[in-house]
Amino acid sequence: MADAAPRPTDLTAQNGFRVVPVADAEAAKDVTARALSDAITAVRAEAAARVRLALSGGGTPVGAYERLATLIDDWPSVDVFLADERCVPYGDDDSNARLIDEALGTDRGHVLHRLDENGSPGDRARAYANELGAAPLDVVLLGLGEDGHTASLEPGHPSLEADGVTVAVLDMKKPPPERVSLTVPALRAAGRILLLVTGEGKAEALSRTLRTVGPDAPASLLRPETLTVIADEAALAEARSDGAFTD
Repeated sequence: MADAAPRPTDLTAQNGFRVVPVADAEAAKDVTARALSDAITAVRAEAAARVRLALSGGGTPVGAYERLATLIDDWPSVDVFLADERCVPYGDDDSNARLIDEALGTDRGHVLHRLDENGSPGDRARAYANELGAAPLDVVLLGLGEDGHTASLEPGHPSLEADGVTVAVLDMKKPPPERVSLTVPALRAAGRILLLVTGEGKAEALSRTLRTVGPDAPASLLRPETLTVIADEAALAEARSDGAFTD
């Protein structure tokens, strides 16, 4: 039996982000699940009684969560929060909470902290900030939209200036428009962040994120020392041609 092909060497972006290149979306799901598991294990090794994990929605993350579910043997000690959520009922197809619950498996015993379904987006954001509390998140999984948004923070949007832990977003371009998102300060305070990016549709946004630091690329505002990008070759194509990486 032939040896497996070696994984490509990690890359360093112009803005300091570490990038883990993988072949395709399926490989990205596997690498992300293992990276999340390793991060949770590392937090436990630091004598944390509970792990504070925040997850995002999306098709590729769901595949990673399904794999992650089998790698963690003590889900009841994991508090799962939402990196962002749509202001819809739990049973709605657009609910990130429902998507995450189903991907992890409702029999795992994880503790999912859902968004209140009552009140305005502002009311829900304030209630969720209280739910999150003041302690920083230990591990966060984010995605990247084709326009460059991460969580529900769009490029150039006033929500990027929000302080505190959560922000209500009333006019997200991608429906549904009303959301609650973690803020840039909350994400910058997190111990470990993974940014999962797959597909050629994300190539321009990823290149912009790796080459710059500023509001045109919200994920670029996060701290390089805490963030790792996991990206497939389709998503990396433009960044490679744009010279987004250091030698």
